[in-house]
Amino acid sequence: MKKSLLFVGLLMAMSLTVSAQNNGFAFGFKLGPGFDWTGSTTGAATNQGMKTGFGVGVVAEYYFADNYAIVTGVNVNMNRGHYSFLNGRMTADSVPVLETYSVDRKYKATVYEIPLMLKMMTNELGNLPLRAYAQVGAGIGYAQRVKVQDDQATDWVATNKEYSNLRASLKIGAGAQYALDESTRLFAGVYFSHDFINNINSIAPNHYKFYFENGEKIGERETKLNVLQNRIGIEVGVLF
Repeated sequence: MKKSLLFVGLLMAMSLTVSAQNNGFAFGFKLGPGFDWTGSTTGAATNQGMKTGFGVGVVAEYYFADNYAIVTGVNVNMNRGHYSFLNGRMTADSVPVLETYSVDRKYKATVYEIPLMLKMMTNELGNLPLRAYAQVGAGIGYAQRVKVQDDQATDWVATNKEYSNLRASLKIGAGAQYALDESTRLFAGVYFSHDFINNINSIAPNHYKFYFENGEKIGERETKLNVLQNRIGIEVGVLF
């Protein structure tokens, strides 16, 4: 967490230095909470509730028209999730058979993301230096090794290649920004982010296509595990 904040701080400092030399650009930083839950296009993972994460970031905007901008930067998202899925094991009967059981899993990961968004703004509302905006785009990111906590365990365990490092998401948002002067604006908004690439690693030895026990394959799953991250977030920040 400290390294992530230091990284964002250094990028912000460089951004502010450059912003003074570029009238068509705006730079700044943002932060805010996120409310995460797990989705699954195959239905193989069942969401078990919403978890609260957090995000910070550096923002860079390029205005190619008065009310339109390309938005990018660096986001550092502390993602959280809670879901359940079926696993398999052989019974200890004289004639062993495959039985399935539910695994209740919490997970957490830090995701470094580069967004690319189109920002569309209104003119000033009334006599106030206030403008509403909407954003749409996508983000691509890198997830550090995911840590999980299964069932009633108290310790978080780092997984071994079970989750993909690649993250890709669709993103939409809306909010408002208030101009303090000609170069400084405060903004606040909400956004929705939805992964469209399975978070489970498809090249891992056991990528939840088969059931394994003691390293040996004991059966094939009806549906391969599919996990997608969703987030509704709140962000506040400043642009220069």
